[in-house]
Amino acid sequence: MARSLSVKIPTASLIKDIELSLAKIEADIKNYPLHLEAYHEQKAAHREQVVLAVIKALGNPLNIGTDYGSVVRVEHRYNNQVSVTVNSDVLGLPEAPQEPEKPNERQSFGRDYVTRKELLERNLKVLKMTSQEEVSASTYNTVIDLL
Repeated sequence: MARSLSVKIPTASLIKDIELSLAKIEADIKNYPLHLEAYHEQKAAHREQVVLAVIKALGNPLNIGTDYGSVVRVEHRYNNQVSVTVNSDVLGLPEAPQEPEKPNERQSFGRDYVTRKELLERNLKVLKMTSQEEVSASTYNTVIDLL
């Protein structure tokens, strides 16, 4: 017969984890402009690499074809239009840099539409007001998703 397991988590360690997460969010908010600037520089460098690789691919007549496996595919369309498509997988272009995530963006948490920081601060306030030295595992599970 299975028995239920009752686990208790020290409130002080949960408070410490929340405070560390809040400090990380604050640091991310502070460093976000630097990360965004670095992203724009990486994006410009990536665009330059792509342009140089495409120019090099266009210079080689063996790369130009009409099938989907060609490095450069040329299609003649209606109204005398020509479409040129470069297959980035075949050309071997590096992946584009990823834009940094906004550190304090509003999100849906259940029925609330708040920032992660606001929700953590609210939970921290409640935990600091409690006189209990331990919280249940289910309480910890609801907070751990935010950390």
